[in-house]
Amino acid sequence: MRRLVLVRHGESIWNAERRIQGQSCAGLSPRGHAQAAAAAVALAARHPDARLVTSDLQRTRETVAPLEAALGRRAAPDPRLRERSFGSWEQRLRAEVADRDVDRWQRWLAGEDVVGEVGGESAEALADRVEPVLRELLDTTPDGGVTIAVTHGGPVWQGVHRVTGVAPGTFGGVDNASFHDLLSYGEGGAVVLDRWNEVGHVPTHLRSGWTLGVSEAVLGAITAGSDAPPVGR
Repeated sequence: MRRLVLVRHGESIWNAERRIQGQSCAGLSPRGHAQAAAAAVALAARHPDARLVTSDLQRTRETVAPLEAALGRRAAPDPRLRERSFGSWEQRLRAEVADRDVDRWQRWLAGEDVVGEVGGESAEALADRVEPVLRELLDTTPDGGVTIAVTHGGPVWQGVHRVTGVAPGTFGGVDNASFHDLLSYGEGGAVVLDRWNEVGHVPTHLRSGWTLGVSEAVLGAITAGSDAPPVGR
């Protein structure tokens, strides 16, 4: 059996500001650094021999740093684990986009994948990018071993749905500093989900859930099975 633990980055400065990030970055907030430290303690205790991989963006590099220190080794950067590009929406406050791009934003809230219209990456393109790297990380993990990959909400959400063959919208949200475990029982074999959105390692007062600043329309769309998770991961 091979295990791949996907970890979403800690709360970023732009998460706290409700700003759309995509592949732009401003690093972690103070709460995000505390979340990363808590995640490192839990992961180092559970998987002291794990291989470490990370998205190359600042917020993931800052999240993996305390785990690197705890295990005494560096995480290999992999740009394929980056968040989805949000084109011209990146770096803008969600409220600003809602005010200035009203029709498109309302279509997004209704579950329509409009990101390609603003020069970003479609949900399908994101899944196409992430699925191969998740399979590769599982296949190259030694039998009985563990790989920890620090990434973003979009790759976790779209990637896990795709690699497990589950219909988009089946799983819920992806919290900051959450863990998601995938298992494989042989190279090229079926991939199963063992754990989704575990946050018990993060003290309650430090948690920042996926619903932070998300409208009821988005929550409804996800519950109904849309493939449009909350913006700004």
